[in-house]
Amino acid sequence: MAGTFGQSDTLWKEDAVSDILLAAYPWIKALHIASVIAWMAGLFYLPRLFVYHVERADLGSGTQALFTLMERRLLKIVTTPAMAGSWIFGLLLLSIPGLFDWTQAWPWIKIAAVLLMT
Repeated sequence: MAGTFGQSDTLWKEDAVSDILLAAYPWIKALHIASVIAWMAGLFYLPRLFVYHVERADLGSGTQALFTLMERRLLKIVTTPAMAGSWIFGLLLLSIPGLFDWTQAWPWIKIAAVLLMT
């Protein structure tokens, strides 16, 4: 009898978590999209900063220090937190039951692409 109670209690908790995730789905999806956009913006802008740095900054100049500061801030303040947010909100979306059809190829291709970008 105790085993049955434990199993039903676990199922109830799983259902409660699923209900919470389903209720929060629009917010999770919006935060995931915003994180992905910020991550991609950082990934596209960082190489441009590197090019400007090489083209316009002389060794030991204030411009070189400025570009180094800009590159570091872009990575630490925008790109890395956005990547972490993309992963967190993406994994939350994956944990919502019935949202993805794992028999199709596109979820697996998307996961492989995200792993490559990371």
